[in-house]
Amino acid sequence: MKKFIILLLFLTSFIFLPNNVYASDTITVYLFRGNTCQHCEDALEYLNNNRDLIPQNVEIITYEVFQNDANATLMDTVADTLNIDKTENYGTPLFIVGNEYIKGYGTNTWQELFTMAEEYLDSDTYTDVVADTIELENIDAQAISFTDLYSEPNQLAVIIVYCVFGLIIVGFIVMITVSRK
Repeated sequence: MKKFIILLLFLTSFIFLPNNVYASDTITVYLFRGNTCQHCEDALEYLNNNRDLIPQNVEIITYEVFQNDANATLMDTVADTLNIDKTENYGTPLFIVGNEYIKGYGTNTWQELFTMAEEYLDSDTYTDVVADTIELENIDAQAISFTDLYSEPNQLAVIIVYCVFGLIIVGFIVMITVSRK
């Protein structure tokens, strides 16, 4: 019995180990998006369906700018810092990595962004313009990480739900078996 309990504890310990291990150097990819922007939704949906494309050292943070004035102010201030032309093709989606940007969304956008991020990891030139702008301008922006935006259910919660339904089914089987006797 003692061996069984030790084996059970050993096997369940794998459930609680972290799934993602992040290196200490993380590059942030920022997405300024609108909640009704179809290109923004396409970009997020593509990434959600291809999560394996996200490099281990990349974090994706989004700012919704259509209904959040602070986030819109942040986007405009970052655009000014990066000398982005606001008269031509300015809007959402706007992607920022370090001090580089991509306006709009196309078929290779994520690949370009992740290449930029990996280049920053290999160099000493990374400056987080968005984080610096928030701090310097004291902007109360509300960020949502990609993992929070498209979060998957907690493993423990899924296991508990399966156990509860399993117990209900076993209970019905026992009840049917006992009632037939």
